[in-house]
Amino acid sequence: MITEWMVTGDCHQNFSRFDNYEESFKNDPNAAVIILGDAGFNFFLDERDDFVKDWFSEVYKFSVYCVRGNHEARPQDVPGMITMYDDNVDGIVYYQPRWPRIRYFQDIGTYFIDRHSVGVIGGAYSVDKFWRLAHHAPWFENEQLSKEEQLEAFKEFPVGCHRDFMFTHTCPLEWEPTDLFLSGIDQSKVDKSMEEFLDNLRQTIDVGVWCFGHYHADRLERPRVEQFYKDSDYLQAIWNRWHGEKTIDKEWWLVKSPNYYMEESHD
Repeated sequence: MITEWMVTGDCHQNFSRFDNYEESFKNDPNAAVIILGDAGFNFFLDERDDFVKDWFSEVYKFSVYCVRGNHEARPQDVPGMITMYDDNVDGIVYYQPRWPRIRYFQDIGTYFIDRHSVGVIGGAYSVDKFWRLAHHAPWFENEQLSKEEQLEAFKEFPVGCHRDFMFTHTCPLEWEPTDLFLSGIDQSKVDKSMEEFLDNLRQTIDVGVWCFGHYHADRLERPRVEQFYKDSDYLQAIWNRWHGEKTIDKEWWLVKSPNYYMEESHD
């Protein structure tokens, strides 16, 4: 049974950050890391992915649980992938029997991790879509949730429901870190439907802490909203950061989001 949980951001097949973990964690089969999308295990859908999974499973003894990003295939589209009920997260996950410690959350789901209720929503839009198509690089047509799947998500997370955590790859539109947008990308041509959907959702549900990746930065965007890239933190440490004391008493930002303006106080 998993007893220690860490959270980190996009890896894109570069797992060097895990080398900095304590040896006791790296070699602990009862430890796990949650990757908030674009882990990179299912990128090429050929033997190159198999090599990465073999290497990872040999070097690290902890498990990983992956939110789906935009630069990777949906688990159900990967050959040999099956589903199982996982006691560690009290829900259904995908995995391949050859690599049992590499697991994938469903794109829409509620899990219970280390005594916390956790909502998961995968997917995002690739702003480099047309470059990828032009250069024959991997791009996944179903990278975003469909309209039907978005409706399914509203059923999974009905109005007024509470989740201790939400783990998503991209973030609600209101929280987009616009200062991190890639230069040279015409934002008027970027599909924002996932961000708009998440923005509608976040206005109707109660979330203790929302964590996301995608934008390649490590910072606290605003109270109870954290962006991860190469940094890692324990799940319980993230929770403790925002509960107990009033957030106005904390130095809560690393870099303030340009879309956030400090109000007089936050409960």
